[in-house]
Amino acid sequence: MKKIVHIDINCFFAQAEVLKDTSLSNKPIAVGYDGNRGVLSTCSYEARKYGIHSGMPTKEAKRILPQLIVIQGDYNYYSELSSRLFEYLKKDFPILEVASIDECYIDMSSALQDKNEEEEMDYLRDLQMNIYKYISLKCSIGLGDSKFLAKMASDYKKPLGITIIHKKDISKYLYPLDISAMYGIGIKTSPRLKKIGINTIGDLAKKDEAELKLIFGNTYQHYIDCLNGTSSDVVTSIKSKPKSISSERTFYFDVSDIDEIMDMEKLCLDECYKELKKVKAKTKTVMIKYRDLDFKTFSKRFTNKEYFKNKNEIFQTIEQMFDDNYDGRSLRLVGVGLENLKYDEITSKKDEDIKLF
Repeated sequence: MKKIVHIDINCFFAQAEVLKDTSLSNKPIAVGYDGNRGVLSTCSYEARKYGIHSGMPTKEAKRILPQLIVIQGDYNYYSELSSRLFEYLKKDFPILEVASIDECYIDMSSALQDKNEEEEMDYLRDLQMNIYKYISLKCSIGLGDSKFLAKMASDYKKPLGITIIHKKDISKYLYPLDISAMYGIGIKTSPRLKKIGINTIGDLAKKDEAELKLIFGNTYQHYIDCLNGTSSDVVTSIKSKPKSISSERTFYFDVSDIDEIMDMEKLCLDECYKELKKVKAKTKTVMIKYRDLDFKTFSKRFTNKEYFKNKNEIFQTIEQMFDDNYDGRSLRLVGVGLENLKYDEITSKKDEDIKLF
């Protein structure tokens, strides 16, 4: 049986801002866009005590907490911190899968082999402390027999939590939780489940397979596997040279402000371009992607006659593509992709796409 660990940096953007400016320590801060149409991406725990939360309109947050300090995010800085953390972890744990800018999965089956639960807890506590010593970031860590259980475990106790949920512990830890806390159950699905009496994860687990199939259709097997502790335990670490590189971000709140959208696109491009330089490649094709409130996904591609010379040239192309195609609708997700890559030497036939976040 594998032992999968999920590491989640607590309030990552807010922590990063405190690292830049220590005078913000222990103050109610939020990262987001100020003004009437602004929304918050995240906030510190000091702000959360007053009911401030991710996705809240900035105007409402300031009404609740006038002393709230709202900071426009420095996504380049966040990306750099994220890369430093993951590179640090890869030195000891090569089987690492980046899940987003502030979280990753690690296959620790070898490191935790033959350890009992108390020894596992001690090992993870040392890891949590070492991360803080290295990069001054506080994190929560979850350990489970699958990626789903590891993710649920890291969410179980925040901040600075360490939780272990093995298959035998599912009913103890997960069944009492509200159905909205189940990873993979979206904000649209949980109210529908509650209308038919599924208020907790335990309620869902007690439904027979026939009922689950009626509720979830073809995806019902995934939920059965999650509840049985038999869902995916495969941690994918990208090693081969990619055929393409992409990055995408989901907004915490519906966004139609073009400046906010382009800031997020710039962050996605920064991540893609950094990986492009890392693998020593050039790109000729750029792709933009966005998803609206109805979960309709749109994508456009542009292929340059020559390979792009630098990141600014690519971003100018992204801006032009948005000007030509974006119709002002509210968006939930944006992304950037770099394709038609060229290397100094011939690449392997086993090359795959890289999806960063």
